[in-house]
Amino acid sequence: MTLFFAGCGGSHHDDVIIVDPGPGPGPGLTTLFLVDINGFSAGGVHYTCVDPDGILVDDALTPGNGEFSFYPGDRCTFDFIGYGGTPVDPLYIIDDIGAGKGDIPYNCLGGDAGMTYYNGSFDYLPDDSCTFYL
Repeated sequence: MTLFFAGCGGSHHDDVIIVDPGPGPGPGLTTLFLVDINGFSAGGVHYTCVDPDGILVDDALTPGNGEFSFYPGDRCTFDFIGYGGTPVDPLYIIDDIGAGKGDIPYNCLGGDAGMTYYNGSFDYLPDDSCTFYL
């Protein structure tokens, strides 16, 4: 909120005008990383993201560092083709300082669903596809 003070010279009456700047730009772009149990990035994983209106906003592969970016409210679906599922081949979603991102809701085609665990891991089947509600 921005305040402007206006007054007349010598007057005992000052007016305060409040200018509402509007809602602002909203939440910003967020970047997380997909890694394996050893902390190595899961690069080359195909994913798509749609916004809350169902409009496709990203269709890409995670780069060598396992990075993916989204806006809060997006749904991102990852194809884990070639991954052995849990507990054989666990994957984790972490932030840029390596902290696991718990409590992200998800649903996998193989039937696993819930929230990511405190360390960012989640349950999925071999070659599964999972949607995360970010």
